[in-house]
Amino acid sequence: MKTFLFLFIFSMASITITAAAEPAQFNTQWIPSKPEVLTYRSTGNQGDGLYQVSISKGDSGIEIYMNIISPGFTKTVSGTMTSDMRPLQSKSKIIVNGQVIMDTKCIYESDRLSITTVVLPYNQTMTNTPSFSRPVIDFSQVPLLARTLSLEKGAAYTFTSLNPQTNTLIPLTVKVTGEGSAQEVDCYKVEVNDFEGLSIYWVEKGSRHRVIRVEQPGSHRTTELLQ
Repeated sequence: MKTFLFLFIFSMASITITAAAEPAQFNTQWIPSKPEVLTYRSTGNQGDGLYQVSISKGDSGIEIYMNIISPGFTKTVSGTMTSDMRPLQSKSKIIVNGQVIMDTKCIYESDRLSITTVVLPYNQTMTNTPSFSRPVIDFSQVPLLARTLSLEKGAAYTFTSLNPQTNTLIPLTVKVTGEGSAQEVDCYKVEVNDFEGLSIYWVEKGSRHRVIRVEQPGSHRTTELLQ
């Protein structure tokens, strides 16, 4: 009996480990050929702002553009990736108080990436070429994760991701923690932990998978879709 119980537990553990090791499957069929542009209003202790994201899919893959504008802060991000969410390259430019500029460029190869960040006006340059053995999520792809993964209560994913603040690879987790309504739209409540900390995404259950609201408890900021 003890032998049978041990074999049963071992078998179940093996199934669990194997299932966890399977790569995540991404659904990008809903991404249109003409750019989908979503505009958000962001409110927080450090001031209000606007956030706009554009996404489209063509023969060469998926393209995403983001603009974040708030008092004394502007951030522009662009990225290209294959239709199965493998990143190809990305760019990010951050301007603080119209003076400090952080310009980051990232290029992905089969098993390594090259990332360069230039900080102006100090003429400081940081470079790194980390290698990887499993797929990497680029910082430009983070807003797409919750929209392309299979969401259901209890679903959880772990990825290797790029932290552009340190030019290193770190873990990124996505977890569905519940369901609810945001702006009268039925949503999944999804926790995303990346280099910027915890963000709570309210993702539409409908076919467009829109992000209706994003809550960032650490910075006390809430971002709402403008309908």
